[in-house]
Amino acid sequence: MKIKKGFVLRTVMGQNIILAEGENADTYGKLIKLNSSAAMLWKGLKGKSFTVEDAARILVSKYGIDKTQALADAGDIINLMSEKGLLEQ
Repeated sequence: MKIKKGFVLRTVMGQNIILAEGENADTYGKLIKLNSSAAMLWKGLKGKSFTVEDAARILVSKYGIDKTQALADAGDIINLMSEKGLLEQ
């Protein structure tokens, strides 16, 4: 899977916000707030094909958490991104 083109991460008043640009801005019309872990994952995954396991490796590397917890957390974040229409296969 990949993060769809036309979505960007911005910091607005100290908050990590995903917003649509270009054509997506006319039809998407939402802002999505990410916590620091989700924003860090976004930055690490943007522009790449990835799996949940890839995202979990980033969490393990950054936070030193165990692989089981990282897989669960990465799965939750990726599911949210998918539900919000930010990912493509």
